[in-house]
Amino acid sequence: MSTEIGLVVSGASISSIPVQIYRQAERHAQEEQMVIVRDAADPEVAILGFLRRITKLEPIVRDKVRTPYVDKPDMLDYGVLLPYTTAVVKPYVELDQRGSVREVEHIPTPGSKVYLAKGGPPVKISPQRAAVVGTHKYSGWEVPLDLAYISHHVGVFGATGMGKSRLVRALLGELVKTGSRIVVFDHTGVDYAPFYENVVKSSEVKIPPNILASVLAKLADLPWQTYGEYIEIATMTFEGQWSRDAFLAHVRRTMKRLNARDTTTERVELFIKQLVDPQFFSDLNKRTKTPADILASRPYPVVVDLSYDTELSVKQAIVASVIAEAWAEVRRAREPRPTVFVIDEAQNYAPSEWAISKDPIETTAREGRKWGLSLILASQRIAGDIDPSIRANLGTVFFSRLTAPTDLREIVAYLDLADVNEGVLTQLQPREFFVAGLMNPLRKPVLLKIKEI
Repeated sequence: MSTEIGLVVSGASISSIPVQIYRQAERHAQEEQMVIVRDAADPEVAILGFLRRITKLEPIVRDKVRTPYVDKPDMLDYGVLLPYTTAVVKPYVELDQRGSVREVEHIPTPGSKVYLAKGGPPVKISPQRAAVVGTHKYSGWEVPLDLAYISHHVGVFGATGMGKSRLVRALLGELVKTGSRIVVFDHTGVDYAPFYENVVKSSEVKIPPNILASVLAKLADLPWQTYGEYIEIATMTFEGQWSRDAFLAHVRRTMKRLNARDTTTERVELFIKQLVDPQFFSDLNKRTKTPADILASRPYPVVVDLSYDTELSVKQAIVASVIAEAWAEVRRAREPRPTVFVIDEAQNYAPSEWAISKDPIETTAREGRKWGLSLILASQRIAGDIDPSIRANLGTVFFSRLTAPTDLREIVAYLDLADVNEGVLTQLQPREFFVAGLMNPLRKPVLLKIKEI
């Protein structure tokens, strides 16, 4: 047994165990410290949990009670003070004599002793499925994440500079060992492209005609409901070398054949001519790598460096094209095609409002698990930036420093973190993340220090 630091006092329940910390052990009383409670009435029962709500109290200088010392602090003799530290242990699992874990069923008796936990609980995960991206901040436990649940999708959230990309790269390093097909969409070209061998410039990726139509409508500021059908048919039937003049001539012929009004045709021509750079069309001829080529490219992960395109709508189109091709593979094969898609700066690709890439991402979030298609989404924010229907399908969430009130409420709401002090979230240091959800063997939040890579 490890260092004894305190004992259980009255008021314990199956969800919360109040404890007092020994004076000589107060240096160990830290938020998120991993501890074991050994039941005094039944020594075979050991409960593993985490210290929360650590509070310093004093029986003489008390809150809500006005004493003479408040008005005359000179009277205070520090020799008579009896400060003590209290905390709450949030129970996670019970440990049995064989070293396995199970749900908490016992309420520890007052007087039960509390010990520091070193090395973590004896969680059993198949070596082929276990991934380690970091250790518990205090105990040194290498938390084994279960890669079997990668298909339930992963969210990585935290403020700038907290190490989201480092965490994702650590996770990818574990996934690569399993032989997984991995495609990374690097929004800025600095978080992933420099670290991997197989990098594809986004400017080389061919955009399928139906998705290209959405890009043109977006660039030309033409409402899809009114003009989308014309632009889509024109892009899907265009042949030959791309140029703005050639495409506009084809648009005129197409819209005339479809009996569009002259004013409608003139508006489409005018807006494309004024708002879409001719270079955009000529660059389409340089896009020779198909989405299928991306999926087949090796070694994995293959990184698509999106920084080679400046227009967000073009970046979204490339993300949409590759994910759509993976779904096309599934339809042709009628069997799972295991693929992990990493989407950096995901707020740009799966926002609450409509985006070219949103539909394939949402479809993957809802239905991808059956067909082996998985998402890893990284973003600075949660609430408001990522569509709620997509967030709701994230089976595992890593989160670091979050300061926006809406983000804090979102975390509490769908991760059941009522006992995690919000102040802890705002004070996390770089590379410190909570992990909660299906990949976490304890399911409830555990504070990790992400390993150096």
